[in-house]
Amino acid sequence: MLMIAVALAAQVALPTRVPLSTIPISPAKTVTRVEATRVDFAPGQAMPEHLHTVPVVCFAAKGAFLTRIGDGPEQRLKEGQASIEPAQTVVHYFRNASATAPAQLLCAILADTADKQLNIMLPQPR
Repeated sequence: MLMIAVALAAQVALPTRVPLSTIPISPAKTVTRVEATRVDFAPGQAMPEHLHTVPVVCFAAKGAFLTRIGDGPEQRLKEGQASIEPAQTVVHYFRNASATAPAQLLCAILADTADKQLNIMLPQPR
């Protein structure tokens, strides 16, 4: 009986893990909770200028995005790729790269018990 169980276990394929990204958290912080959110973008829609008080890791679940974070250049985040919005760094925009198809981000907000306000929308130009 044991030999049958071992043989069956050997036949069951495990799901494949594919590394997407290794993202350092700097400065390091204690994380006691992860708040997961899904952000749905209409075609061409952008999240306006904002910042987070804690690091936020975003995964392009559907579609592609154009983003400019901090002093860096504009970057393209393709479906399946991950990026980070560092704490206290201005995210100038996170825009759906398609003018015709919706897109979706999955975000993990890395917070501690002391972290209360996690998002700050910045004043938008008129």
